[in-house]
Amino acid sequence: MVETSQWHITSFYRFVRIEESGLGALKSELKGWMLARGMKGLVIVAPEGINGTVSGSLETIGDFKSYIRSLIEVADLRFKDSESTVRPFRRLSVDCRDEIVGMKRTDLVPESEEDHHLTASEWHAMITSENPPVVIDTRNKYETLAGKFRGAVDPALKTFSDLPEYLDSSNLPKDEPVLIYCTGGIRCEKAILAMRDRGFDKVYQLRDGILGYLAEFPNGEYEGDCFVFDDRVALDQALQPSGRYGICPGCGLTSNDKRQCDICARDYFVCTECNPTWPPVCGKTCRDRWRQANKLEARSR
Repeated sequence: MVETSQWHITSFYRFVRIEESGLGALKSELKGWMLARGMKGLVIVAPEGINGTVSGSLETIGDFKSYIRSLIEVADLRFKDSESTVRPFRRLSVDCRDEIVGMKRTDLVPESEEDHHLTASEWHAMITSENPPVVIDTRNKYETLAGKFRGAVDPALKTFSDLPEYLDSSNLPKDEPVLIYCTGGIRCEKAILAMRDRGFDKVYQLRDGILGYLAEFPNGEYEGDCFVFDDRVALDQALQPSGRYGICPGCGLTSNDKRQCDICARDYFVCTECNPTWPPVCGKTCRDRWRQANKLEARSR
């Protein structure tokens, strides 16, 4: 396949029952179809459904949408599209897991496609009203460092599975409206169920997440960039790679502190916590070369 300078990306998910005995065959068929067309990305299949972000040419993405709808027999599957001159994925992975979103609660599965979802317009109207409701960011801390909705509560989650513990220890009002959001909407599908289990009766979730909101309201109430789980790292208000954030080679978390590698001269990012101990290099390969060079220099003294 000829490398393209313009990558087309689409993200999707659907909670739909898939027999566990058939996951292996589904994975094999899906991966084979995508490999034959030179696609890259990550797709997760589980007994509760399918979740993925993939990239390829415009024509291939169009074919993929038709294929995946047919494969899981869901005609109204929703997709969130974007474009990038930065290659978002270097390889293709199709994984079988227990959940398509890791909350460690396989019993929490949405029974309907409509569960207090707000469109981007409805969400915008509520958070800009005279008395806006409480807004909760359900993403991890390293994601919220890049940006979040103005005034939103950040639980500082280490992982999404920590959300129930946060809810149990918080003083959030259970008898007043609460809005929740995430990157593309999938985490909120489970978060709303976890909140309802704890007596939150007026919870509303943002359909299609931050990505859907920015598509309609760039430079609106969302401040900063949106972290994504691929090589683009963070998208700006126009859903383009911002270049302002990268992944720290020391811990894998988000950083906006750009440096230049002492070995290969490539740009890299290092976070505040790793900065005191991580050497001035872009990754493990250059770190090994840097250490070896220092050892040789020490011996020559």
